[in-house]
Amino acid sequence: MLAFPSHPGIDAWRSLVRKNYLANSHNGDAGRYVRAWFREAGFAPDDLQFTVQAVSYSFDEEDRRRAWGEAWCTRTLESNLARQALERGLATQEELDAMAAAWLEWAANPEGVFYYVNGQVLARASK
Repeated sequence: MLAFPSHPGIDAWRSLVRKNYLANSHNGDAGRYVRAWFREAGFAPDDLQFTVQAVSYSFDEEDRRRAWGEAWCTRTLESNLARQALERGLATQEELDAMAAAWLEWAANPEGVFYYVNGQVLARASK
């Protein structure tokens, strides 16, 4: 996950999200492993259709960029991420507020770009 322009609040958010994934025993980078996990589970290569997609929110999609930034502003303050971050001592309310404000700043910036890579597998059981 990368943002432009770089913003310390979004960098802090990204770090918090990763820490929270780990605290929940989740892998925030699962997309890069998912094909291997299916192979380890016994699926043959021919039974798997693996796709990789870069997802972006950028300057040429203002409405979409604003919606993404506003959604993450809200999630940063009003979601399990926020609740768990506070309960676990991963962030203070002031830090969450700063992260949320960073998302709104990014969303309002006409040069803003945010992207991440998404890996997906469609698996078919062999007969």
